[in-house]
Amino acid sequence: MKNDLIIISLLDGNGPTGVETHFNQLIHEARIYGIDGAFISPYPSGRIWAKFARALARAIRLVSKEFADILGRWVDSKVIEAKLSSALSNRPSGAEPVTLYAQDPLSARAALMTRKTHACRVVAVIHYNVSEAYELFMKGEAKIDGPLWRFVMSTERKTLPQVDQIIFVSEFMRKVVFDRLPKIASVPQTVIPNFVPRSDAEGNQPELNADMISIGTLEPRKNQAFLLRVLARTNSLGYAYTLTLVGSGPDQAKLKALAKELDLEKQVQFAGFQKNAARLIPRHRVLVHAAQVENMPITLIEALALGRPILAPAVGGITEIFSDAVEGYYWPLDDIDAAAALLIKTLSDTETYHRFAQAALARYRKKFDSNLLVGHWLTTILSQQFLPRTYHHEIHLYR
Repeated sequence: MKNDLIIISLLDGNGPTGVETHFNQLIHEARIYGIDGAFISPYPSGRIWAKFARALARAIRLVSKEFADILGRWVDSKVIEAKLSSALSNRPSGAEPVTLYAQDPLSARAALMTRKTHACRVVAVIHYNVSEAYELFMKGEAKIDGPLWRFVMSTERKTLPQVDQIIFVSEFMRKVVFDRLPKIASVPQTVIPNFVPRSDAEGNQPELNADMISIGTLEPRKNQAFLLRVLARTNSLGYAYTLTLVGSGPDQAKLKALAKELDLEKQVQFAGFQKNAARLIPRHRVLVHAAQVENMPITLIEALALGRPILAPAVGGITEIFSDAVEGYYWPLDDIDAAAALLIKTLSDTETYHRFAQAALARYRKKFDSNLLVGHWLTTILSQQFLPRTYHHEIHLYR
């Protein structure tokens, strides 16, 4: 095999994010097709100039967090450029152009800089929600129209119209980005949903020992406080359920305090960061989600693959994952009473629950199975034809 595909990201590939789940799974699946998918990130970097620049960023942070983050991002992009240049300089003369698959606009910018001196194809995928700048604002890391906001938006504006291909994982985000950047109309683009491997847990379900599970960073956008308030409301109606919150983040202390205030400490488990968190889904009856905006959350697709009903808001690309009253319910984030009623109906009505569970697995097999989608992903990324697999090979969701 040769490095037909190099995936680049600001993330190190070892974290809990859906982005890392996506590209790690893609590398695994690509190798089944005989494609060597390499991965490059800014980490680790032993370059002296990078260490000096990061030390400078830490010093600047004492004065301005946003300018420090800008410098840190610039350093990351330059490290990626250096690593790409080193990797591509070893390719034999006359080799086919390599594809650089960028997971964020800054990585795409590094890839475009590399394209000036090496034969390569640059493909960008849009994982973020609304914009990277908006996500940073929701995390409290950037002010609207502040320096970091402007830097991130400028990177997107200058980069996306220059790439060779854009992939969106939801129609929702395609429309959002196109409205903001009509110049991308001239760039080949497509919408392909995220996928997860078919789980060997389908026929080997562990014993259920909890009711609800939510997986995601504990941060304002994910809105886990809503889940606690729904749980408190069902308690008041005589239905005591359990909730497992998987993930860590800046809201953890606040959420624990709220759980104590609502007298939910015995019902809520804060599981923290869990590697391969999807392995916990089969032990729970439903997956619940309360994010205020989403693109194409992989955790919902993992729930479908495991035959678990979903309760989530009808925001962003979530409506492209499952349908209301078919695989679960869209619950309103502004109506705790209505949300509690939907949760109770799902968990207490046996007929409804089993109908949702069967529909969830059927939805996964029809739309999100890796056997169906990986060929499409690879064909689009590499601009070559890769047929869908018609057989069921052994892929383990919990590797």
